[in-house]
Amino acid sequence: MTIDEVWFSHREKRYKTKIKLFSIKNFLKKTFSWTDNKEIWDWDHCTIGLARAIDDRLIVVVRSKTNKNSRYMGKKPVELRYMLGFEVNSISEPYIESYTARENHSDPEKRVGPNNRLVFQLDSDHWIWEWAKEGEDINSSIIYRLYNQINNEMISSSIKSDNIFKIGVKINHDDKIIPVIYQPAVDSLDNFVREVHCKKKSLNANGSYEVEVTIIFENEKLREHFYLHKAYELIRLRWLYGRKYDIESFKILDNKGLDNKKFIFKGIYSNGHNLIHDDIHGDKESHIPHNIKYFFMDNNHPVVFINTSNHAMAEHDTNHELWKWEYIPWLENAPVECGSMSREEIESQFIGFRKRLVMLIHGILKN
Repeated sequence: MTIDEVWFSHREKRYKTKIKLFSIKNFLKKTFSWTDNKEIWDWDHCTIGLARAIDDRLIVVVRSKTNKNSRYMGKKPVELRYMLGFEVNSISEPYIESYTARENHSDPEKRVGPNNRLVFQLDSDHWIWEWAKEGEDINSSIIYRLYNQINNEMISSSIKSDNIFKIGVKINHDDKIIPVIYQPAVDSLDNFVREVHCKKKSLNANGSYEVEVTIIFENEKLREHFYLHKAYELIRLRWLYGRKYDIESFKILDNKGLDNKKFIFKGIYSNGHNLIHDDIHGDKESHIPHNIKYFFMDNNHPVVFINTSNHAMAEHDTNHELWKWEYIPWLENAPVECGSMSREEIESQFIGFRKRLVMLIHGILKN
């Protein structure tokens, strides 16, 4: 819709994370919960887009991005992408007011203002705005142009109602199936996606095939309780898995010429659970196919939402209030590695003591 950068504000509850003792397998984890305190949060360098859902609801899509160096990616600069989408039903005309941005920030140096801003409001909890420039006519501003675009779309629909996210990202990998992944952007959980691997399986007689997708997550770091984190890491690294990363897999079924593509989230389906939940293992006993709800740019890039703290996922979002990290694995400056290893190949790189012990006993019994 526009590449002009603006400020975006939304009213939302504060959340908190805390350390919780789990089973010996998970040991210590950080958990997520909402508080009852609502505040307005301000974000700069945002772009605004519009989309329509299948049921014709108008969705405002806010995106932002920033660059940083990634140690995991070899200390090279990567681009972190963020996305927040919400339904809109009402809009105010633009107006001018005095405002202080990030007034609730704990660091006074992060606050900006008070200064005059040009702003319009969407429903009761969202604002799009920019700082007023001396002598600028509000009717010729970026804000007024955005207001007109959104208002006109609310009055008369011109955007196609489909399930494809269109944002002008380059695709240069032929017809490979690679998902785009959205995960709640809660930095304090330290549960970043690090790698996305897509392994195409053999063709079936009818031309259909499976793609096994394996996601490697950074294991959470208990920075405030360093000694607890070390114990947690040792249990995972030495006894359980031989690794400190979390690994989850799901499948994409491509029924060529038959049905639409499907997801299978065996043992990791989130159902309607969200980030508050941390022990969700839906579809544990069966391979249930789920229709893909959204695609990114074309139907070779299905959209997956990581919804819970233990990385259960689904074809739909259950954390509408939270900004998402937007992982587009094939981009050159993506913060994740895009690979083609199978889950078995990845797991073979990590052998914990428990597995070594089982292998040793098996070898003794065999002899």
